[in-house]
Amino acid sequence: MKGAPCSEQFDDIYFSRKDGVEETRHVFLNSNNLPQAWEGKDSFVIAETGFGTGLNFLSAWKLFEETASDGQTLDFISVEKYPLTPEFIKDALQQWDEYFEGRLDILCENYPLRIAGFHRVKINSKITLTLIFEDIADAFPQLEASVDCWFLDGFMPSKNPDMWSIGVFEQMARLSNAQASYATFTAAKHVRCGLSDAGFSVEKIKGYGYKRDMIAGKFLTKNSASASVRKIIKSKRIVIIGGGLAGTSCAYVLKQYGFDPIIYEAGDHLAAGASGSSRGMYNPRFTARRGDISNFFAPAYAQFITLAGKFSNNIEHNPCGALHLMDTPEKKKRFKSLIDHWGWDEAHARIVSAEEASDIAGVNINSEALFLPDSGSVKPTEICKYYARDIEVNLNTKIEDLANIDADAIILCNAVGAKKFTNLEWLPLESVRGQVSVFNETKLTAKLKCNIHYGGYVSAAMDGVNVIGATFQKWHDHTDVVDEDHKMNIENLKSALPALEDEDLTAHTGWAGLRTTSPDRLPLVGAVPNMPNVYISTSFGSHGIVASLSAAHYLADLLRDGVKSLPVNTAKMLNPQRFIDRTLRKSGKFRKYTAKL
Repeated sequence: MKGAPCSEQFDDIYFSRKDGVEETRHVFLNSNNLPQAWEGKDSFVIAETGFGTGLNFLSAWKLFEETASDGQTLDFISVEKYPLTPEFIKDALQQWDEYFEGRLDILCENYPLRIAGFHRVKINSKITLTLIFEDIADAFPQLEASVDCWFLDGFMPSKNPDMWSIGVFEQMARLSNAQASYATFTAAKHVRCGLSDAGFSVEKIKGYGYKRDMIAGKFLTKNSASASVRKIIKSKRIVIIGGGLAGTSCAYVLKQYGFDPIIYEAGDHLAAGASGSSRGMYNPRFTARRGDISNFFAPAYAQFITLAGKFSNNIEHNPCGALHLMDTPEKKKRFKSLIDHWGWDEAHARIVSAEEASDIAGVNINSEALFLPDSGSVKPTEICKYYARDIEVNLNTKIEDLANIDADAIILCNAVGAKKFTNLEWLPLESVRGQVSVFNETKLTAKLKCNIHYGGYVSAAMDGVNVIGATFQKWHDHTDVVDEDHKMNIENLKSALPALEDEDLTAHTGWAGLRTTSPDRLPLVGAVPNMPNVYISTSFGSHGIVASLSAAHYLADLLRDGVKSLPVNTAKMLNPQRFIDRTLRKSGKFRKYTAKL
């Protein structure tokens, strides 16, 4: 690709035809007084309107690493309604590949799936990217951050007026630290007036290239004396109770943010509980409409897929895709609505006919299906080992009393065991037993090219075996593998896939575990109410592989007081405080209790 790429939606170029890097340096870096603005600050936050090709991010990343002191960190937030493909980005910026010294490749390797939502990308210990694929009018009200510097990009106001609305400027004011700076390539009158009305100073300065003027300024409404000085937490000791997916993912993520995590596991090995399944499927949790639930599970799914692409060869991982059968009227309605409302690019989710589903699966499928080509299966025990490979792990260590723990913070990742601690009996956690069945591949099941989901699931064959799962039994609390459940799994499979009806499917082994869930079937992630420096990450049900990783990033944000990786409403939905609030409301004591707080 030569010159500057052009947006089909807005008929405008992504960066200057003269020199995109020089334009970024003049308009956004120099005009925001970078790098001087981050001198002496442990953490610095830049927010951008319009990610585009990522040129501004790459330039800020490079400048920060070249000029920042040891221990300083940069959070970069960017909103993009029409995300490009990593291939397009690579092609568009290839002319500066040498200048960016490998950073372009790193960005493209870590670029999220093109699905709507908040995406956290941890580049390295210094650089954190929060990339939001969303309309800016919807994204900013759900963002929790304290911004030091704004890059107002996007396309020309005349071609993309929604990006330059008074609503956006008012949200900028809400999110800005005192004296936060901004710069933009435009000097349009309604932009100047809108920024001024929102509390920003406006100064015309020389534009780049053929543009005579541009504007820059600072946020003036807040008293500069009230500006918060953010201090990052350095080498802070975080004790994690539980060595399953929730605990090991927390340790893995916290270490990336510079914490010192330590795992305590009551069993004699990692993944001793519900994370010990022989194989786990990774998918988002499906809802007909997009909302707070999908805003958590969909980006979590995307985040895990990016990580899974980096797994070493010693992790049993099969990124084979998944078909979710639309074999009931309810599923047809839900999945078709999902496609209409979730905001996913069709490269990552689409409805396929029974004929196409059969071609994808390798066996005959009798119904339409939702196809997720990025889905797959992985061995949870091996993920836990991967997460904990550089972490201090204490096995055979059962924590009885939180008061005896020497730590700056504690994270409870021990499933229903969390409610056994003093003052935590109220946690509404319960167990659901699930059993999977493993059988040697048959002539027909060996042809399965992807995982198939139908309420239960059957995996594509790996190492000569298929896995069927899983029972859902709230009334059992044991983990014994029983033949009756093998029979149930096989009957459910043959009912969903009549093509396998005559196959001799005999389970030779299996596994049973107790998944943790809550009354509303949602995770509990966040600070534990009325227990300072105690946090929780649990109740992921059958979605622990994807959900635990996203939860870990959010907990890291709470601990470092940084940009939050979850939308505000989604974080509230997951917060364990919700159960206290509901109980008090029902009991009529809510007003009295909140007055006390």
